[in-house]
Amino acid sequence: MTQYEFWTHGVNVQIEYPDRIAGRTEEEVAEPRRSGWGTLVYQKENTTNWFHFAIPTPVIVNNQEATLRFIRLRAEINETARIDMIHFRHDNRIILSREVNITNRSVDETIQSPKTIIRRSLALCVHISFGDTRGMVIFKGAGGAFNFF
Repeated sequence: MTQYEFWTHGVNVQIEYPDRIAGRTEEEVAEPRRSGWGTLVYQKENTTNWFHFAIPTPVIVNNQEATLRFIRLRAEINETARIDMIHFRHDNRIILSREVNITNRSVDETIQSPKTIIRRSLALCVHISFGDTRGMVIFKGAGGAFNFF
């Protein structure tokens, strides 16, 4: 059995509802800041949003099918934002949905996957709830580990 990991940088995260993000201050333009360290997002208070990573997805390598082993998320989140749900999507089908409670810390989460032969695209979807004041998250990257038999 061979294992490969594939990663995408945090600058690649997609924001499902960009109209809900905010500037760092009231005077700043509401847009994500992308840099060499990832994507920084501030969001309006009392809102939620989904953030999506397209995971580079091998399907067949050396005539062997890929099986997803785990997906990993790296981020920073402040005390007024909370990651509360994580989905793995295989094409348009949710293959894993997990409630989590991640706030006010550096994130380096590895989430095991149910055994799934990968035949199409894969995405990591992260749902965040923002509290009574402007929340902040920095997405650093996401990746997946694949086994080949």
